[in-house]
Amino acid sequence: MSELKETNGPGRKKTVRKGMFSKDLRLLMYGFGDVPTPASDSIAVMDDLVIDYITEMCQKASGVADTRGKVRVEDFQFVLRNDAKKLARVEELLYMSEDIRRAKQSFDPKEMEAAEET
Repeated sequence: MSELKETNGPGRKKTVRKGMFSKDLRLLMYGFGDVPTPASDSIAVMDDLVIDYITEMCQKASGVADTRGKVRVEDFQFVLRNDAKKLARVEELLYMSEDIRRAKQSFDPKEMEAAEET
């Protein structure tokens, strides 16, 4: 169902994946009150919007990181600085990711093996 559309732009070949998020969007649309099986054209429109938004955010973050040459998480935070809700969500996800990483490091593999044997 995922259709690749390739276009040549200045400098780099662009690849747009149509239908890439269709399964997830179908579930999200249902979760937000749509019918269990939304119309395929509605999903296609939402898919286009999501791809456009992600592309735009990446281009803006790349513009911020232009002098460095490498995009970092802080660049996305800078781009979202005027949208308090999205910035708060990004910071929450970053915090939770770090928290999970620390929790994984705190587990001792020997303790886990001993617990499984009993």
